[in-house]
Amino acid sequence: MKVYVSGKGTLMDALRKELEDSEWQLSESIEDADLIVSSEILEILSSNQRIVDLYPIKEKSIPFYKEKSIRFASIFPVFHGEFAYSEFYVVEKVSDEAIENFLDFLRKLGVVLKDVLWDDYVKLLDRSCAVFYLGSAFRDPFLIDHVSHLLSWEEEKESFLRRGKEVIANLSEGSTPEETPNIVSKVLAALRDPSDITEMRHKIRLIDFILLRFIEERMKVARDVAKEKKKTDSPIDIRDIEEQKIKEILDRTDLNPVRMRRIFEEIMKLAKEEEYRLLGISKTVAVLGPMGSFSDEMAMKLIGSRIPLKYCSTTDEIIEMVEKGEVDYGIVPIENSTYGTVIPVLDALLNHEVEVFGEAKLEIHHCLVSKKKLDLKEIKRIYSHPQAISQSLGFINTYLSHAEIRYTSSTSDAVNLLDDESAAIMSENAARMYGLLILRRSIQDLKEKNITRFYIIRRKTGKMEGRYTSLFFGVQDRPGSLKAVLDIFANRGINLRKLESRPARTFLGDYVFFVEVEAPLKEEDIRDLEKVTAFYKIIGVFDEVEELDVFK
Repeated sequence: MKVYVSGKGTLMDALRKELEDSEWQLSESIEDADLIVSSEILEILSSNQRIVDLYPIKEKSIPFYKEKSIRFASIFPVFHGEFAYSEFYVVEKVSDEAIENFLDFLRKLGVVLKDVLWDDYVKLLDRSCAVFYLGSAFRDPFLIDHVSHLLSWEEEKESFLRRGKEVIANLSEGSTPEETPNIVSKVLAALRDPSDITEMRHKIRLIDFILLRFIEERMKVARDVAKEKKKTDSPIDIRDIEEQKIKEILDRTDLNPVRMRRIFEEIMKLAKEEEYRLLGISKTVAVLGPMGSFSDEMAMKLIGSRIPLKYCSTTDEIIEMVEKGEVDYGIVPIENSTYGTVIPVLDALLNHEVEVFGEAKLEIHHCLVSKKKLDLKEIKRIYSHPQAISQSLGFINTYLSHAEIRYTSSTSDAVNLLDDESAAIMSENAARMYGLLILRRSIQDLKEKNITRFYIIRRKTGKMEGRYTSLFFGVQDRPGSLKAVLDIFANRGINLRKLESRPARTFLGDYVFFVEVEAPLKEEDIRDLEKVTAFYKIIGVFDEVEELDVFK
């Protein structure tokens, strides 16, 4: 069956698109069409033609079609960008097979068709005119867009404005606007009890479109959140808050919690991608949290912003996230000039497929802080991470030997435990962030050169660029086997920056060795290593970096 579509605007454009994908055939002329669908009055029609009239002002269109003896269905469309959650009000119609077929086509698109009396139509028109008038008066694009699908021509806009102004003016002082349920409630109520499988499918399609629009709206809000986070330089990815949100959601449903968790995790992931895209961030970085930690300070020094950061509770978590591709980069501490090698990081680098592509150094200064001004003798408890305690034992033993030491897993834990009789050890940066009073600065044992060195890691790429090489290797349990490896470096004049042994976790006495050498290894070096080692694993060739570019 051929249909001719006449009129402009979002509604008519959407209708043409749906008809192109249907069994209906679009006609290029009125004379050749079995049915005409129009949002304007067509004065050239003859009595043997049929029309679905979408012109909004029925006082004009219906008398015209009756006078011409044209078969018609006069509809007032309330279109919301998708047919699947729009309502079309049938003001008047004549019985005709072609018209009924077209109305069935609209139902299959998910449109809710309702018969209305003339007085109800007038209320709908008055409401739309009032909305358009208010939207124009206040320059509100949302209100204007709400009715723009009805307006194809400038004369209609003028008519709508005049009528809207009259409606607003005629409201009595004591009257209140009729309460209008939101579009979701209206549509779902209209399809509450589908009578057959076809209507059930229509309802599912409708709900799917509603879900889609809500997700799109959530993305709009996420972009607004990103703008606010940019103002405060706050990280986009805050896992504790996300976990709390998901828990609240799961507590409100009886659906499968595992699958529901996956759904909302994907929605949150999409939202974060939108936020990163809006702010021009192309790479994300995992660091040891919380905000205020030395890892956070190192990241700020390299990146200059917290927005791309994802805070983790352990270095293992950072390395696993990098390996899985959940973040692009990770920053992990590898060595401190007082504490030595960070053993958990060393073990994790051996057991995961990531690579080191840079290193950076941060000078560490510990401060003694509290909630209020205290004399040192008034302090009864000290809270801090074990490393900070170990690096400040000289000060503690000299001035705070009377105080009880309590270890915490993070800076934020120490802050939460503080009371009026306790103090904490943390960086000056963290103290300022949490609004604490600094009692003493630089209490670490090494007053100069208390430095933590960090590795910057990523997923395996195979790139070998830089002045330093880090690798693990194992040797046979026989005299001279370790020396044979070290001789390779010595004979080539390659200096070792670091040499560590770690239990191989196989048999007692079996060890894996870790070395850092001051040279990129050549193919010849690697061939010689293969001859004298049981295994070897290069985890990175790198340079010291001053900046980490994560922005587009």
